[in-house]
Amino acid sequence: MMKQFIYNNLRVITAIFFISYSALGTAQEKTVNEVLKKTQEVMEKNNQLTCNLNYNWYDTYTTDKPSFNYEGVMIKQSDVVYSKINQTFFLTDQKAQLAIKCNEVQKALLVTKTNGDFSQSPWELLESYMKQFKVKKVTDKGDYWICTLTTDVITQLPYGKIEIYIDKQSSLMTKQVLYFLTQVPYTNDKEEKKIGNPKLEIVLSNYKTILNQEEKRTAKLTSYIHKKGKNITPTAAYKTFKIIHN
Repeated sequence: MMKQFIYNNLRVITAIFFISYSALGTAQEKTVNEVLKKTQEVMEKNNQLTCNLNYNWYDTYTTDKPSFNYEGVMIKQSDVVYSKINQTFFLTDQKAQLAIKCNEVQKALLVTKTNGDFSQSPWELLESYMKQFKVKKVTDKGDYWICTLTTDVITQLPYGKIEIYIDKQSSLMTKQVLYFLTQVPYTNDKEEKKIGNPKLEIVLSNYKTILNQEEKRTAKLTSYIHKKGKNITPTAAYKTFKIIHN
């Protein structure tokens, strides 16, 4: 259940991820919308971008120790966005208008046409999500900013609050914290069954704006599937994987 929360919402997380590079002024001079607008402008200049991701799942808002942890990676190459968590990866190619979800354990490639939200850029997705949060503020914490988005009403998003940490010196996002509205069952240290509102912390590190050859290959649709007309087949590297059309 907890792991599925992350998988189901990774595209939302991907959109939020793209709040990264931005030349920020003082917190007093900036609103959250202004910060993100500047981020959009800078992101458009970066055809290549990658960073490591560390996912920490906490059973409640106040829990200090994560119940589980996953490593991941995010890669942007022109119109392609690739993201991976544990043994599941997602790839969206806006130019080809195709998206892939791959479960490496089940050896399955789910191929979907990009329409509606899927055809939007990460910024456009984030912009639509931003409209659903009533309260937006920027807090000056010394060497970093915290952009906080909050809502007290039910929306299509599973989050009641999102915190985005941005390092002042590098202007890079270093962390996101997503607070879920839905309660989820868990077992505490005393083996007692409980229900709580979980949070997901994502730490971002090792940013690069130039991709190596392996990263370029990873963020390519043709590394996974071949498409001829309506016929889609796996590449040689994925010949044992089942293609599922949705």
